[in-house]
Amino acid sequence: MDLSVGTPCDPPPDIVRAALATAGPEQGYPPSAGTPALRQSFAGWANRRLGVQVDPDTEVAACIGTKEFVAGAPHWLRLRTPERDTVLYPEVSYPTYAMGATLAGCRAVAVPVRPDWSLDLDAVDESDAARAVCLWMNTPANPTGALDDLVAAAQWARARGVTVLSDECYVEFTWDGPARTVLAAGTPGVLAVHSLSKRSNLAGARVGAYAGDPELVAYLRSVRQHAGFMVPGPVQAAAVAAWDDDAHVEAQRLRYRSRLQRLQSILAAVGIDAVLPRGAFYLWAKAPGGDAWATAAMLAERLGIVVSPGEFYGPAATGWFRVAAVAPDDRLDVVEARIGSQPE
Repeated sequence: MDLSVGTPCDPPPDIVRAALATAGPEQGYPPSAGTPALRQSFAGWANRRLGVQVDPDTEVAACIGTKEFVAGAPHWLRLRTPERDTVLYPEVSYPTYAMGATLAGCRAVAVPVRPDWSLDLDAVDESDAARAVCLWMNTPANPTGALDDLVAAAQWARARGVTVLSDECYVEFTWDGPARTVLAAGTPGVLAVHSLSKRSNLAGARVGAYAGDPELVAYLRSVRQHAGFMVPGPVQAAAVAAWDDDAHVEAQRLRYRSRLQRLQSILAAVGIDAVLPRGAFYLWAKAPGGDAWATAAMLAERLGIVVSPGEFYGPAATGWFRVAAVAPDDRLDVVEARIGSQPE
């Protein structure tokens, strides 16, 4: 069982499938910025679930999933401010933040993390901040589940003229307190990036949205339109149905919370202590003896599960490993049945 990749295993809700199959949206070219219905739907969701208001006409736009936006945004932003050549990103994080800097011809500068895995912006050299075209945040964080103070981060970045790009794709799976968004600090100088891949099990459809500073949104809409970045019409219709419905997300939250607890018990049964995350659907655990590769081999041989060694997420993550709660419950039954069937 591959628990190394955060690929959703549950089906999207029926209302989303029905919207995807509705005839009509496939005719003609879809608007690159997103249909008015999509942008309004996103704005309504942000107000209901995150408690913030964004103008669907000037502060919201669609993207083709969020990975392409994560990889491409530094390039577009550097074209706008070529005197800045640095991308700041968490030193323990999703690898595409650093890769986006490389693809843009920028310096990728890792921001140190504190013992609780949150970003330590006080540790950023001011000379790097002066050259930064953007700062990537990720709350809840992949792989650690950490939560950052996004409002404080926005204030830090504004004082230095740095754009904050806040990847909030796991926001619906915040376990410790209310959901957090950088938009709570207001929109100037910030963009929040959201995906339906995790929230609504739509990873294969490739649709998301970014929202925030109207000047940045207008600029990105323009350049992305010229580059041909368009979410297919039927997928935009499905996105409207997904953002309009909260019931399926509540059900998904219960599934992930239950699976995290089951995986925690599974690891405990083989002598590994894993703390439940503050957010997201990953367990982040210290490898016994500090050898994540040996631990990964043991888990594969004994329980038949594949996990991700921490080195995938940066040198500072060495000695840790990630387990994604993406196996259906009947597959976790199989893993539990294997406990005790193999020698210590």
